[in-house]
This record gives sequence, C-alpha cells and structure tokens, in this order.
Amino acid sequence: MRKQLGVLALLASLGLPAWAQTADFPSTGITACNPSPQNPVVDEPYTGYQATGYKGSMERDSAWFSAVRAISQPDGSKRYVFRQAPAKSQLVFESIETLPLGGKAIGFIAYRQGCGDLLDAHGRSLGLAPFNTLEAEFRSPDMANSVLLKRTVAVANSKSSAAAPEMAKSYARFTHGKLIAISPHQYHLGDGLTSIDFANSELSASHLMAMHVSTPDGAGILDLISLHEVLKPRWQGVGQISDHGGNIGKNGLPEQSFLLGLDAAGLHLHTLQGKAIALPRFDRMKFQHSWLSSSDRPPASKTRRDTSVLIQTLELDAKKQVLSCRLYNHDLQALVDEPIPAAYCPHPGGRDHAYFAYSTAAGTQVYRKQHTDTGLSLQHVARDIPGKLIYLLDSGPLLLQTAKQPPYQLVTPEGTAIADRSFDTVEHRGCGHIAVSRGEQRWMLHQDGSLSTTMTFPFSC
Repeated sequence: MRKQLGVLALLASLGLPAWAQTADFPSTGITACNPSPQNPVVDEPYTGYQATGYKGSMERDSAWFSAVRAISQPDGSKRYVFRQAPAKSQLVFESIETLPLGGKAIGFIAYRQGCGDLLDAHGRSLGLAPFNTLEAEFRSPDMANSVLLKRTVAVANSKSSAAAPEMAKSYARFTHGKLIAISPHQYHLGDGLTSIDFANSELSASHLMAMHVSTPDGAGILDLISLHEVLKPRWQGVGQISDHGGNIGKNGLPEQSFLLGLDAAGLHLHTLQGKAIALPRFDRMKFQHSWLSSSDRPPASKTRRDTSVLIQTLELDAKKQVLSCRLYNHDLQALVDEPIPAAYCPHPGGRDHAYFAYSTAAGTQVYRKQHTDTGLSLQHVARDIPGKLIYLLDSGPLLLQTAKQPPYQLVTPEGTAIADRSFDTVEHRGCGHIAVSRGEQRWMLHQDGSLSTTMTFPFSC
C-alpha cells in the first residue's frame, strides 16, 4: 500500500549524492540524505493505486501510470523508471510515488538506496536536496494552488557524535509545481525552547511556528506562508502575547498581539512581522481593561475600537517576584517615564479610582487618569509630595506616612494637608476598611474621607 506522501523511516549519513544534485538555494545548513547500498530498500513500493474511491476502494493513479514504468527483477521484485527520462541517464528506483504540488501540478518522490528525491515526470530534480522523508504539512494556512512540504533528513547527533543520528526538518513551498520558497535553516524535530511562563505566551497565529537550530543554538519563529524567519533563531525562547479581551481583527485574532524573544537580558517585544519594539527591560506583560474609573470608561461599542486598555510590563527578581512595572497605552506609549515600585502596580479587581499614585525616594506622584480617542493618558496632578503613599481613597485623597507627628496624614490629590485628618496609627482591614487612631480616639476612615466611631470589619469584598 502506498505510504502516506512518501513518509519512510529511513536513517542515513550526510552528504549530497552525485545522482541527485540540486540547484543552489538561499538556505544555510541544509544537509542531504546520502544513498548507500547498505541502506534498507523500500519494502512496500507504490504500484500506482490509491484508496481514493468509494468507501476507500482502490483507484488507478493516472499521473503515475503516464510517467512511471515498472521493471521486473530476477528475484520477482519490481523496480521503477521514468518513461520520459533520457535513456542515457535513466535511473532505476525502488519506489516512485506521486505528490500534489499545487494546482494541477504533480511531482514524484523517487526512492533509491535509503533516500528520496523530488522529481518531475522526466526524472529531473525540482530543487530539493535528497531527504529521508517528505510530507505535506496539513496545518499550513490555506493558499490557493500551493502546498507546504516538510522535509526531514538524518543529521549527526548534536549532543554526542557517537550517538545515533537525529532527524532534522526543513520546509519548502510549491505553487503550481514550482518551488517558490524554502526555509533558511534546518530545524530540530523537538522544540528545545525555554518556556516563557505567563498567560497567552504561546504562538496563536496559525501561520507562525516556533523552531530551533543547534548551530548556533537558538530559537526563532518561522512564517509558514512565506518561509521567512520572522524572528531569527538566536533566542533562548520565543512566544506570542495577545490581548484576548480587546479588539478582534478580521482574521479572528486579537488586534493587540506581539511576538516575544527571550534572552539573558529578559523579554524583547516585536510586531507580528518581526519588527523590534524598543521597550525597557521586562520579564512579563499583561493587559488590563478596567483600569479607568467607571465614570471615565468609554461606552462599549461594536464599531469603535477599544483604546482604553492598559498595557503593563513587569520586571521580576530571581524568585519571580515583581520588582517594578511600567505602564503603556494601547499604542505602547509610556504613561509614566520611570519604573513604578511593585507595591503600586495596578492589578485587576482594584478599587474604582479616578487617580493613580505611587511613591519613590523622591516623594509621592499623583496623576489623573484620562481617556481620549487616542487612548489612555495620565495628567500629572502633583509631584514629589513628601511622604509615602499608604492608601488612595476612592474619592481622591491620599493617606501618606510622613516624617511629622502624627506620622499619618490625609492630603488632597494636589498634596494639601486636610485639616483634622492626621493619625498615629493606620490599619487597613481589607476591602477598603481602614481603621485609624489619634491618641485614645479610634475611627473608621471612609472612602469619602469622613470619619466614624463605629468600628467595622469587612465581611466580604
């Protein structure tokens, strides 16, 4: 029975045989299968019939019978030749199989001494170096009159020269029977990639594939349509980050989607076309759609793009704990020109604030969140207010820890101290419940800045 598109489990050493020399290609590191009389022969040659009829009945392969002739051997076996090959250079093969090459074009996989070659009906090479296996890549994006082929070949073991050979793969695309693209490298069958361990970091675009080379060792991303390496194989790991809660494009994929390359310096961001996007070092990225206060959020619309997303990059320590974050709008324009300490980084499910504030050694910075047709922005309300931010109330005032006595002071967003709102102690009980004291007096500090003597604990948020 015909083997599926010429998949044979054959191993061979390296080198390009004289009988199957191919034209030069732009690829680097593409090795060829080396035929040898010691290699096993094809034990089930294709005989021109395939199970394509009604309920799997066998049908005659007219292209095969037009191009191939069987020759009986003394031992009763068959060998095969091309009818239209020049008599002087006619080679005898153990098996010849047909392979669709886009449109109505048909190619032929011819096997001899453990190796296969892709030939036309005259027995001429179609531009691929000899291989161990060749098969159609069925997960390839649909392209009219085109087919993507995966070629595998045995190569020296990258871990030990004494170990058994490994199989490496490369890709070729044919349109109407013509070779139009070939992958620049030969890739490991295993990915060999370092994981980028956060949500949505897997490749989701169907035409992109992570790949790995061994010389030099590195990972990259291959476009299966053009066979162009969108990210060159020089990374420790690669991935894709997408905003699945945002706008969806006509292709059904999120509009906000980026490629990632990982190296010793952290993650590097790229467009889906592979163009580098210069951002300060980061180890993780996430999207947040509910950062604006409810009163400032734009109304939902099926026709208008949502530009209110907050993009946040995080820098982690060796234990994967957040050190700092940076904030960007949907166009990756920085909202703040410095890293924000981890304690003040926005997180989903936070309070409904119109303001954003954080503290550094210079003091406390206060911003008013804004949204226009161009996206998120932050308006600086106050700079370097003395004191460390302890809590930002929903109505805008900030509770700061200062060097004065009493040490805790409630101030306006502009940094003006609010009268009779200084405290000796502060206890945040969760869910916005804040207990404060001054001397012997204890209060609950409410989100509007008022005080009450009824002490409460949160039951649930």
